[in-house]
Amino acid sequence: MRKNVRMIIFFLTVIILTVGCQKKGGEDLSQTIFALGTVISINLFDEGSQELMTEIIEKINSIEKTMSKNLKDSEISQINRQAGISPVKVSEETFFVIDKAIQFAELSNGMFDPTLGPIIELWGIGTEAAKVPDLKELSELLSKVDYRKVQLNKKEQTVFLELEGMALDLGGIAKGFAADSVIELLRVHKINNAMLNLGGNVFAYGKKDNGEPWKIAIQSSFDQRNSYFGYVEVVDKSVVTSGSYERYFEEDGVVYPHIFDAKTGFPVQTEVVSVTVIAASSIDADALSTILFALSIEEGIAIVEKLDGIECIYVTKYDRIYLSSGAKEFFVLTDSSYILNND
Repeated sequence: MRKNVRMIIFFLTVIILTVGCQKKGGEDLSQTIFALGTVISINLFDEGSQELMTEIIEKINSIEKTMSKNLKDSEISQINRQAGISPVKVSEETFFVIDKAIQFAELSNGMFDPTLGPIIELWGIGTEAAKVPDLKELSELLSKVDYRKVQLNKKEQTVFLELEGMALDLGGIAKGFAADSVIELLRVHKINNAMLNLGGNVFAYGKKDNGEPWKIAIQSSFDQRNSYFGYVEVVDKSVVTSGSYERYFEEDGVVYPHIFDAKTGFPVQTEVVSVTVIAASSIDADALSTILFALSIEEGIAIVEKLDGIECIYVTKYDRIYLSSGAKEFFVLTDSSYILNND
């Protein structure tokens, strides 16, 4: 049996092509940290300060402390420990993110499901313990996956998982919330332009100093890291890519990506290698990129066409690109070996 475990700290799936801005009167103010399970870079190109940078980092760390299932004292861990026992009172932010996750679960008919925690842990993709699990154990845990069994009490601000053994995992949405929270801080402090990269979850805030939009390149798949096939030009937009090459493992010649089909408990098997979502809200782009990857191209684009201000770019393993109708406004193809199927 041959197993190849691969986890990529996801800096390069989305590449910032032309940063080219300098903080007025001085150097760019930038910092890189590790939080929320990934590398995060923060670049302030306006009149930012070290005090603001510290506030931003404290905000990200605060979100991790409340929403990470890997921290035993987080609110998510408390909810999971009390599954089938009692509701847990949580912060306004945690309640908001869980509520959002349930909304996206409903939108996708359960393809996106924040109660996939037991399945994600069982497979262990992204760790040295990654494996194809025993089917009986998988089936037993799959019976604990059901977003409809998450009880939210808005008045009491409590969360209750109805079944013992259920577990929330906000990995498909928490980074987006963190990005939106940082952008809100920038607005409060009247910062005009900045660039955030939360492990490939990019937010291009404002315009560049020269008034031009940001150019965010979309990476070519698998072994072509540091190369890209095109880019999007955006202002005040989040650009989030979910891809089978981000984090996966291979066993007996089969590649298992980290994105799961909540109905089967298995990683999604598809001709799609990546989906990029462009939206004004990073939490929306974060969740939708996962949802669209799990759906067929036709189903995914159909959902996007019904949502205001959301666009997407699908890429298949055959180097074919499929765009939602409004994505043509943002996307520029640079690699002629890729085929635009919308043409």
